[in-house]
Amino acid sequence: MPGEIGKLRQALRRMSIVTAISVSSSVLMTLVAMTYVFGIDPDATIPVSLVFKFGASIALVAPLLICPIVSCKISLTMAERDHAHVELRRIAETDQLTGLLNRRGFDAAAKAAISQRHPGDPPISALMIDIDFFKKINDSFGHDVGDAALVEVATILRDMAGSEGFVAGRQGGEEFIALLPGRAALEACATAERLREACMGIAIEHDGKSISMAVSIGVACQRPPVSLSELMGEADGALYRAKRTGRNRVVLHQPVVALERAA
Repeated sequence: MPGEIGKLRQALRRMSIVTAISVSSSVLMTLVAMTYVFGIDPDATIPVSLVFKFGASIALVAPLLICPIVSCKISLTMAERDHAHVELRRIAETDQLTGLLNRRGFDAAAKAAISQRHPGDPPISALMIDIDFFKKINDSFGHDVGDAALVEVATILRDMAGSEGFVAGRQGGEEFIALLPGRAALEACATAERLREACMGIAIEHDGKSISMAVSIGVACQRPPVSLSELMGEADGALYRAKRTGRNRVVLHQPVVALERAA
């Protein structure tokens, strides 16, 4: 991709040079014609008006013919360059295995979604999803099966995110993340439960065996203004409790509330 951008820059330079040469040539030809009439051949029979017409034609018509073509090519090249930048950014923010946003892309999309929320708006929830016993899947059946498991979970998560309108990504390893703007805790838990049940239906065929799997999900919820790092930290803590208390379950983060003793 950087090589393509370099080629586009070279094309822009070439087109700029062509434009400059065309204009310079027009001016030069006009000066040569006028010099011929008034300097080299004082007895020239060519009418001066014809020279001026010729010079004006060269100076005006040639650029008018060349510049639009060059401008069109420059516009097309600029559009290709912009597309290349967009594609480069997409690649930089996408997990190559699953097609989901990577952590960098997720953070950018999540922060953009959070920035649109205001105090008094509905809560924002987050999910942290982890494939149960993923290391055992890798060790027992190989990394190809492990990759297939990641892709299957990512496909379910991406389809849900698309249909329900939330942001999803791959945290890294066997962990996935999601941000659900406008979802209260109970709604987020219901979404997480649907995701958990859908993942239980995954069956990967390998050497005549059907390999099933499950996921654990931690849920956290905050009202705007929201700290993304704090919200994800709370969801991660809930995920840890889900793993520690049996796996294949959804656990909601419960904030600790300090109660003042009545005087």
